[in-house]
Amino acid sequence: MRTEIADKILNVCRILNSNSVLYMVVGGTAVAYHGYFRWSVDSKGLASDKFDLDFWYNPTYGNYFNLLNALKELGQDVEKFKEETTPDPKNSFFRFELENFTIDFLPYLKGLNSFRKSFANRDCVTLQDIEISFLSLDDLIADKSAKSRPKDIEDIKELKKRNSK
Repeated sequence: MRTEIADKILNVCRILNSNSVLYMVVGGTAVAYHGYFRWSVDSKGLASDKFDLDFWYNPTYGNYFNLLNALKELGQDVEKFKEETTPDPKNSFFRFELENFTIDFLPYLKGLNSFRKSFANRDCVTLQDIEISFLSLDDLIADKSAKSRPKDIEDIKELKKRNSK
């Protein structure tokens, strides 16, 4: 099951890359990448039975349409978004329920002002010839600090403990 989910996540990143989408993995998956694994939690703070994968995408018009092309390739119906006469990428949030996980595409993060600046500071890893961009540790902590939900406060504490030099 775990390998199957990992393969599906890698496939999502492969499709994003093949459609030239500028993105970074954020949220709980980025927290795990930086050393602290925890289960995804729902809005009530309870452990979820479904993995949650969050992406921050660059909300430019070109990248927005690249994202729509990638989402279509992932089997999502995006025609209504492609046909919009006045698309608003800076406020276009997408959530899709897939078989084993939920996937969110976010046009902004609360604690960060510039996708471009954060993208320049990102961490990159290559798995099975697929490059994956993760939000840097400092930017992840800034984002979590701005939200200050109980799970974010716990994430910050654990990330600092595990990444102290």
